[in-house]
Amino acid sequence: MPDTHKTEKPGAWTVVTRSRLAQRRAEKPATKAGQIRALWPEIDAALAAGQSMKTIRRWLEEDAGISLGITSLTSYISRLRRRDRANRRVEGPAAQLVPVQTRIEPIPAPLPAFPPTSTPRRTSPAATPPDDPLAQAMRALSRRAIDIRQIHNDGDPQGRNLI
Repeated sequence: MPDTHKTEKPGAWTVVTRSRLAQRRAEKPATKAGQIRALWPEIDAALAAGQSMKTIRRWLEEDAGISLGITSLTSYISRLRRRDRANRRVEGPAAQLVPVQTRIEPIPAPLPAFPPTSTPRRTSPAATPPDDPLAQAMRALSRRAIDIRQIHNDGDPQGRNLI
């Protein structure tokens, strides 16, 4: 091939190089991974249509001369699918990642660390809204502390001298 890029205009080398690269891009890739990557749209369409891995492997061997095992093919396909998923996340507009309807939840006031001792006990579960995730914790914290001596009848909790 004659070396024509030296005699051409200084800015024309990009046009010549691009056309040569476009011609070479049509050649068969040197690696099996590259060959599978080049045929990926057709392989993906065949899988989506319900073809099995064995059938696709056989077709690749018969039609393209690519001989590889089922495990290698599934490995290549899983890598390509992961790459496609990653590309969709990066390229997708941010508007698609946000739900169409956003529910705005009210922010509750901060709760004190310990409830006051004069807090009345809630006896009815209807007194708290059913969607309050902290209702059970608030009920437990609002109860009077348990005196273990009363439960086991140990000691002298009322201040009586029992001896």
